[in-house]
Amino acid sequence: MKNQFLYFFTFLMVVSFLASCGKYPGYKKTDTGLYYKFHEKSGDTAKPRLQDIMKMKLSYGTQDSLIMDGKQDFSLPLFKSLFKGDIYEGLAMMSKGDSATFIIHADSFFTKIVNGPRPDFVDSNGVLYFNVRMIEFMSQEEMQKRQEEENALKQKKEEEDLAAWVAANNITAQPEESGLIYIETLKGKGKKPAEGKKVKVHYTGKLLDGTKFDSSFDHPDQKPLEFTVGTRSIIQGFEEGILKMQVGGKAQLIIPSKLAYGPRQSGPIPAFATLIFDIELVEVE
Repeated sequence: MKNQFLYFFTFLMVVSFLASCGKYPGYKKTDTGLYYKFHEKSGDTAKPRLQDIMKMKLSYGTQDSLIMDGKQDFSLPLFKSLFKGDIYEGLAMMSKGDSATFIIHADSFFTKIVNGPRPDFVDSNGVLYFNVRMIEFMSQEEMQKRQEEENALKQKKEEEDLAAWVAANNITAQPEESGLIYIETLKGKGKKPAEGKKVKVHYTGKLLDGTKFDSSFDHPDQKPLEFTVGTRSIIQGFEEGILKMQVGGKAQLIIPSKLAYGPRQSGPIPAFATLIFDIELVEVE
């Protein structure tokens, strides 16, 4: 009996040793061939469902080269696996607060998920290491509701900031029905623009805090901006202001975000940003 126990104990030790010396020591393997290792388990048992929006810290690359650094939060929906042992299978295993590493076949990842060329430094038979910390996940309906609530708060803050700026700068001009504040600084005597007419305009655009984000005078040729009125090639508030002018005139336009870029960022212009334009109508065809 003693010998049998010793044999069994020795057998377990050998199996454990062989497992630790496998293809990827310390990793477990699913039936589909996904290698994974959890570093932290939060104790939460809920897992994301298909189409849930997941927010995470995610970095990946080869053992020697980093492709995505994971410094920014990353969000994406949970899709059905596109190949056996893909990253979606790994993400579906995670709960909020978990962190893990997944080993994915590199060529399959770029071919079937990225749908783009594999970097030259990544071997076609090589693997990628995905390091993931799951921050949270929610249904698309929950995500939309949260986004609407956040947007409402941001819009309220924009309105408060604009009111404070107007008061601090002694602006007496009343907003138009649209919300545009139009301040004529020099009355023009030339032609008036109209729908379908091409105009040329010099402009300088700033944010409420005075940050300049663009100016026709800063462009290499310093040529005025050209556009055709009514084609929606420019933000609504800018065009509305132009229609109030005559050639040779100058004005300041205070444009709330609902007449500009609204809830989306555009280059250096953040979401829900009121814009201030000093403009001169140079020409009307």
